[in-house]
Amino acid sequence: MTQTMTPTMEQHAEMQQTFSPLLMQANHILSLSQSELEAAINDALDENPALELEEVAACPVCGRRTNGEPCALCRTLPQEPPAPVRTDDLPPRTEIEYRAPSAADPDFDPMTFIANATDVREQILESAMASLDDPVEQAIALVLVDALDDRGFLALPLEEIAAEARADTAQVERVLQVVQEIAPPGVGARSLQESLLLQIDYLRQEGVPVSDIVTAIVRDHLEELGSKRIPRIARALDVEPEAVEQAQEFIRDQLTPHPLQSHQSPTWTAPSSGGHVVPDVVITLEGDQLWIEVPNAIYDRLHTEAFYRAIAKPDENGSQANGQRAEAIDPETVAHAKAQVARAQQFIWAVRQRKQTLLRVAEYVCAYQEAYIRGDARGLRPLTRSEVANALGVHESTCSRAVAGKFIMLPSRKVIPMSDLFAASLSIKHVIQQIISDEAASGATLSDAQISERLLDYGIRIARRTVAKYRSQMHILPSTIR
Repeated sequence: MTQTMTPTMEQHAEMQQTFSPLLMQANHILSLSQSELEAAINDALDENPALELEEVAACPVCGRRTNGEPCALCRTLPQEPPAPVRTDDLPPRTEIEYRAPSAADPDFDPMTFIANATDVREQILESAMASLDDPVEQAIALVLVDALDDRGFLALPLEEIAAEARADTAQVERVLQVVQEIAPPGVGARSLQESLLLQIDYLRQEGVPVSDIVTAIVRDHLEELGSKRIPRIARALDVEPEAVEQAQEFIRDQLTPHPLQSHQSPTWTAPSSGGHVVPDVVITLEGDQLWIEVPNAIYDRLHTEAFYRAIAKPDENGSQANGQRAEAIDPETVAHAKAQVARAQQFIWAVRQRKQTLLRVAEYVCAYQEAYIRGDARGLRPLTRSEVANALGVHESTCSRAVAGKFIMLPSRKVIPMSDLFAASLSIKHVIQQIISDEAASGATLSDAQISERLLDYGIRIARRTVAKYRSQMHILPSTIR
């Protein structure tokens, strides 16, 4: 008996993800940084006459729409008068509106949004050029500012600067004094000792009482202070060791060995170096409530041009732009207008979709890292991009695009890369910084090995050399100098 095989047909359901041109454009827009986004919008405006950017009063720092009033976040004046708000036909979308904080710190300097070492150098040079009339002295100032290292110290001897500027050393010395007067206190010094003395002079001019012991220690016993030879310094100055310890605490709290990096911060931790930073996401604290927003008004200022829209969509009477009848316009012109309007609407949708995705990711991450955002240095929890993507129901690559190159401003006004909220090592660095801060309060100085042992209390096991690496990255001095 033979058994015959009969062919059968089976159906398998298989889902495959396909990317439409609109989705690909949205992903590309999402991956751009703030400056790249503005460049892409400018390119689109040049290429598509059906796309226009509404002229409104906007904060020059954060881009927030101001309606002619000072920015509630930055306290800066708008550049242009407000214009009427217009509406357009766009693909359906939903937006979550976040109200602006009712008050902002009037003493907050909006330049901290974009301040970095390069900006400070430019400000110093600009002020020096305005203070000097002699072209030779201006040339000397240019060389002096260019010779400042990352800490703010003069990296070249005066003789070499004089030779490069074709001037005499005495003239260079005079210009250096001008630079030191207009720069942040301590910048332009040729040594740590000179920098600290300049800072002491500035504090005294500001009315801060500085003991003569502090000046004497900085001038004559700085190296011994770094070696913790408190009794020896006390004998040399004929004072009690407690007075030397008080002077040491003053030096640690009020002076800095990194004047160019730390001129806006009371700590000895240098800010991150980078280009101009404008926050993509802003978090403010009002009462006990965290408010999250994507402030740049450019998302809502893009519209389709009215003339092209009128040609592409005639009204019920068949009239077109400027009162012309529909049949009087070339069909190719109508088709061209429709294509341009469609392209403009797709681009606008992709830009606004970027805002929505940024907001969703920021809301989840900030809720997860709320303790850290509220100021707890040890509150940063382990978090991966895949976890955020799964929670939001998006692809991991979408989350990665939303995080890469984006910056977030914390309620403390500190602007950090959004990726820092995902960095596991950042939590360790903040614990190290907290331990060193605690040591300053207790009067004890811990070595890297002792810090490594203290980290065990927080469940963190790293080697001494790893502590030294993290400490160096945060620009915190070794224990022999702290």
